[in-house]
Amino acid sequence: MLYGWKGKMLRVDLAEKKIVKEALPEEWMRKYIGCRGINDIILYNEAGPNVHAFDPDNRLIFGTGPLDGTPIGNGRVSIQTKHPSGYIAEGGFGGDWGPELKYAGYDNIVIEKKSNKPVYLYINDDEVELRDATHLWGKDVLETTKAIKSEIEIPDIKIACIGQAGENLVARAKVFNEHHCGCRGCGTIMGDKKLKAIAVHGTGSVKLSNPVEYLRVYREIRQILDLKDTADCFVPAWSFMSANLMLEGFNELGWMHAYNAQRGSLENALTGEEYIEKYVVKPKGGFCCPFPACGRRFEVKEGKYAGTTGDEREGGFAYAAAVVGLTQWDALLKIRDLCDRYGLDEFQVFYTIGWAMECYEKGIITKEDTDGLDLKFGNEDALVEMVEKIAWREGFGNTLAEGAYEAAKIIGRGSERYVLAIKGQELEVMPERGVYQFALALAVSENGPDHTRWYPPYPPNPKVIPTDIPLPFDPYKAFKTRDVDDKGRLVKWLYDSRAVIESLPSCIFIVRGILGIDMRLWLRIYNATTGVDCTPDEFIRTGERIVNLERAFNVREGFRRKDDVCPRRMMEEPIVDRHIPPLGKNLDLMLNDYYALRGWDVKTSIPKEAKLQELDLNFVNNDLKDLR
Repeated sequence: MLYGWKGKMLRVDLAEKKIVKEALPEEWMRKYIGCRGINDIILYNEAGPNVHAFDPDNRLIFGTGPLDGTPIGNGRVSIQTKHPSGYIAEGGFGGDWGPELKYAGYDNIVIEKKSNKPVYLYINDDEVELRDATHLWGKDVLETTKAIKSEIEIPDIKIACIGQAGENLVARAKVFNEHHCGCRGCGTIMGDKKLKAIAVHGTGSVKLSNPVEYLRVYREIRQILDLKDTADCFVPAWSFMSANLMLEGFNELGWMHAYNAQRGSLENALTGEEYIEKYVVKPKGGFCCPFPACGRRFEVKEGKYAGTTGDEREGGFAYAAAVVGLTQWDALLKIRDLCDRYGLDEFQVFYTIGWAMECYEKGIITKEDTDGLDLKFGNEDALVEMVEKIAWREGFGNTLAEGAYEAAKIIGRGSERYVLAIKGQELEVMPERGVYQFALALAVSENGPDHTRWYPPYPPNPKVIPTDIPLPFDPYKAFKTRDVDDKGRLVKWLYDSRAVIESLPSCIFIVRGILGIDMRLWLRIYNATTGVDCTPDEFIRTGERIVNLERAFNVREGFRRKDDVCPRRMMEEPIVDRHIPPLGKNLDLMLNDYYALRGWDVKTSIPKEAKLQELDLNFVNNDLKDLR
């Protein structure tokens, strides 16, 4: 009997309207755990270098893990595909959709081929079918969710869907699950395949190998996250303000990407306190979330955006407001609501418009390019209108819908110098010049800028680090923000350990303090759930295997060391208002260290044969032998 896993996945052929239930290979469970890890091996095997993102043979994969459907799983789901730029597009969301898929009896869904008309996938335990979605095409996320629930008449059915941004193939469109969203670009491929939604209802449960031990460990974890007694200073503040608690700190330190990262701070910047006092009307938690207000329901009650309401699950969008010089919460919340409804990625929106604003103020583009809009930093009316244009691909919005990197290639005229992107994907508010581990971690990410793959980047309280944990880095050296020492060791360990957590899965935002340092609690709850007798070394080695498989995927697509870079501005220009120097040669020094520790070729970043053999990835060696 399987514990934790269901041992079954759905394979859906949209062209033939054929659905097959397949056994999930036990070897995959052992080597990749689940969720992100198992999605990796499916994508690697089935979307080779001859498959383009918009080819019918590209895959769109939804994955849960053994902890999904249990309280510590927090409802996390990984969604994965091949991005139009060639790299892995992977991300996830929380909420109830993932647990519901497990309760219906499935670990993964593999979507292949393309439908000739809009459809949605209906799953109700053993009943699985494709249904017509022509009447849903053109509806936004909220409208789609409401319409499907109304026609199915199962009150607690869970919906994952796309909005108009996905339908219109906006570059980084997301998949949404009732205000939870993620997976930049996966919504684009979902739209290309004409899959509007996946509706899931399940009546089963998740079996635990050792329920007594599971409950014991879970209580230990909840005690660590207890608001009153926690040793982690972030927990109480994060529980009520989420990422917004750092807004003022980022601005004071010069860590903002203000005015397309020309400056590190801006006057009259947004504050988390103002948001809580004036706009938040109700706290919102995700599936078994230990934080009482990680998400919030907001409402704009006055002014020209009065009546704007919505939900948000993380505060990153508030930091991105600085990119376009926006200092008004009401306008920002209007944009957030539009992004949520259309299925847009807020980072693509802000960084692409921020790039366009800088080009406009430098005279590279004019009103003839911008459909007559005065695209100056801080112009909230122009911002709101341009968001609409991007979602519908209207006028200049059609160019910006491709993202900043591709838009700059279309415009030319020297505009490429001002793009803030890595591997073609827009940044997401992390201060590369201010914190060197951020720069290294973002540069080497296999799916473009994604801080959740190495989160959190902040040091825990040294007093909470047990003396018997054999950490592979010196915490005091590693967390010195503008010093290259030990950054390679730190980032490697963060990537490997977080790959494990995202494959179990659990929410990366609770991995703070001791939960981000001591992996023994995660190992104990994994073993208690599944009955697997995994050792500490093999636990971390599993994460290293996942990271190496993802690197191999990108190498096979043509990515090399030259692609592990930060934007030109971060490499060459200082943060003038805080006297913070550019990265310069420091990134190369950290890359050398990181690749050597990884067992990758320092010149090319390709994993060496011996390293892949050590990780039981010999089949990958066969694919890379002519590329080394």
